[in-house]
Amino acid sequence: MKAHLVHVEGMRFRAKAEDGHEILFDGAEAESRRGPSPVQATLLATMACTASDVVSILRKERIPFSALEIEAEAERAKEVPRVFTKIHLHYRVRGDHIQEAAVKRAITCRPRSIALSESCCAVPAWSLSTRTKFSRWSDVFSAHGLVPGMFK
Repeated sequence: MKAHLVHVEGMRFRAKAEDGHEILFDGAEAESRRGPSPVQATLLATMACTASDVVSILRKERIPFSALEIEAEAERAKEVPRVFTKIHLHYRVRGDHIQEAAVKRAITCRPRSIALSESCCAVPAWSLSTRTKFSRWSDVFSAHGLVPGMFK
């Protein structure tokens, strides 16, 4: 895989993957941003990576889900380097007559992971220790994964 990044101006950077898809990263103040900051992009990439794992597993297990959403809350160190100290991922998997156990397996299928598996290149150096809690709302399952110690 290859990629290229160009400094545009200020704290803006345009990055392009070898297949031609481009992203604008903007580390400027929130009010003037035209794209995610590099740190926000890291969190978004983590969410997309874990979502890809979960969807792949649900499909392989033939779980008839109709939607997957992930909400994230992250905390960062107050001092430089401002690494992530905690990331909380809240999964919502919807579908008719899906079983909680099947969703739980899809999210926690690999030891010590919440689908932030070793195959997820967005998080190679992260601590993957986790505590996972599930709750059920009719046919909507909500899985909470807490990943402490990110980027330490």
